[in-house]
Amino acid sequence: MPTYLKGLHLTIDGWRPGRDAEGFKVKAGVRRARPFIFWEWEEEQWIDLSEEAYDEIAGAAKPPERVRPVERLRRDVGALLALTEPEEPVLALARPEGDISLYLMGDASGKGFGSAFWDDKAKEYETGQYGSAMQRKSSNNRESDNLVTRIERLEEEGRLYNQEVFIFTDNSTFEGTYYKGHSTSEGLCDIILRLRLVQQRTGCLLHVIHIAGTRMKEAGIDGLSRGDLMEGMMKAGEEPWRFIPLALSASERMGRAVEDWVASWWGTGSESWCGASLTKLEPTDWFELRKVVGPRLWIPPPAAMETVIERFNEDRLVRPHLPHVFVVPRLMTHLWRKQLSKDADVIFTVESGPEFWPREMHEPLIVLIVLPLTPVSDYRGPWLLKGTDAATGMEKRLTQGFRAWRDARNDPEKFHELDDDVSEVWEGPQQWSRDI
Repeated sequence: MPTYLKGLHLTIDGWRPGRDAEGFKVKAGVRRARPFIFWEWEEEQWIDLSEEAYDEIAGAAKPPERVRPVERLRRDVGALLALTEPEEPVLALARPEGDISLYLMGDASGKGFGSAFWDDKAKEYETGQYGSAMQRKSSNNRESDNLVTRIERLEEEGRLYNQEVFIFTDNSTFEGTYYKGHSTSEGLCDIILRLRLVQQRTGCLLHVIHIAGTRMKEAGIDGLSRGDLMEGMMKAGEEPWRFIPLALSASERMGRAVEDWVASWWGTGSESWCGASLTKLEPTDWFELRKVVGPRLWIPPPAAMETVIERFNEDRLVRPHLPHVFVVPRLMTHLWRKQLSKDADVIFTVESGPEFWPREMHEPLIVLIVLPLTPVSDYRGPWLLKGTDAATGMEKRLTQGFRAWRDARNDPEKFHELDDDVSEVWEGPQQWSRDI
């Protein structure tokens, strides 16, 4: 429901300076230059305004009696009318009634579509061809409509009521629109509204999860959309859960390779950063953090991140002097990435391809480093390195370095397009990441 109040906010604030026709803030580089002159004297800052600038600011302080509604308000009102149509308040499911979840994975090609649905008892899959009208729509609309249409049929069959449903897609736009509630594509917004209405009518708990396109191919769903019924999970005796490792951490999937990589740039013993080695936290340690000494290394399964965030927040509050390192595959990010990013001083992505995280892992690793709260030269109260030039520059170099390493493995010709300092990446990603 809150996602459909954005249009109202954009309307009532659309009169303010620096807003576009849709009510959104215009980026600083695009805004019209104002005739302001700033002066600094010791610790004080002054602003010198021309007569035109003064009139602009003085006028901005007086909101108009009427405002012009933005286009999104019209769509949001329609969505709110549909969602509030029931006379009785709708109950939202906090947790499923049983211990069995439902899973749906789907994809669409230019002319066809396919999806697989399974639970603990059976596995069902389907494939079909689009008509000419659907083929002309964007890939975002086709892939989203494929999944939502299958969900609507499952509702008609009575299989979704009070269930927990995991929907897997390789379309990041579909995932983002579901959680944000809005897209510039009106057609995609309508599809998402259909999905939310199903959720409301059935009381099911939905998770839309983005996976890598290579994983979709390995699972056989990409081929299913093209009519191939003999790939991936469609093979006889193939367990579909093997293709969605939500309950496995990076260490469980790669052994000690990931831990050794982290230790290569953090250091060990007295030579480590802040003079202490990282302590890997096992699930039993999450609830006994007071007994764990020294910096923490979190390598949890993506499905457990909601609990991990709760435990981290308490530990951070009690022990702000300790650093934390998180290494998590890019799965179920809706549960943790936004919240954890607010605390992390450095965030970078390791694309699949290095020895410690090979291509068959599909999704990249997201590494987040939370540094201790301690005085720094560029004060950002209370003593945070997050957002400084040093932190953002490091994030950019690390992410670009691992991405370049991946691309060069795909195309050796790219070796010659690199500068000398960046080309050292090719000697091994461990050497590149040691710059941390």
